[in-house]
Amino acid sequence: MKFEQIILFTSNFSETLQFYDEILECPIIEIDVDYFKVKIGETTLCFQRSEDNIQPYYHFAIDIPYNYFYEMKQHFQNILFLLMEDGKHSAYCETFVAQSMYFNDPSGNIVELIARASNITDEPEFSRVSEMSFVCNDLTALYPALSTYNVTVYNREPFNPNQLNYIGDSNDESYLLLIPEQRKWLFSDKLSQAYPLIIQTEYFELSYTLDAHWTLEPVTK
Repeated sequence: MKFEQIILFTSNFSETLQFYDEILECPIIEIDVDYFKVKIGETTLCFQRSEDNIQPYYHFAIDIPYNYFYEMKQHFQNILFLLMEDGKHSAYCETFVAQSMYFNDPSGNIVELIARASNITDEPEFSRVSEMSFVCNDLTALYPALSTYNVTVYNREPFNPNQLNYIGDSNDESYLLLIPEQRKWLFSDKLSQAYPLIIQTEYFELSYTLDAHWTLEPVTK
């Protein structure tokens, strides 16, 4: 399972466009009045204007090379504000053998830069979006539907609709983060909230709407 395109909504359109273009130096591949698309390695991230009374935010993770983690951490500390948890600007995850750092973009998204031990490259570049949150209080129904696409909880642990679940397949290290509302995000004081989004993989398209409904459809090629 790989994330091909993710459509998010933003209440801070112009500043978010400028941030990904000028601060993160990601290629902007398409711009329109109500949306722009930015290339994050293999993944296309599309930001659409939200309605004025909605200020959505999401959590997602971008893969960076394990062998360049500290070099990239120093770089980002110099150009933006890294978030802290327990007095530290980064964290080591033994489960995934990975180092992570976090920051907020102008839309309020909690962006994680994760360096997995399996990701060794020649250049300090973004590889892809490898984790995308999907906040929903109907996870008990959603997980069985996703299971038909051969995705399961990481390490085949039991699914728990009341906590964070890493959902993926055994082919690569990409994960849907299924989580109910009102759970605190790491490196943030924000709680998980359900907002509209569309997640497109090579197998399926998963979306969430303002009226609190999710849909899951196969991708036809």
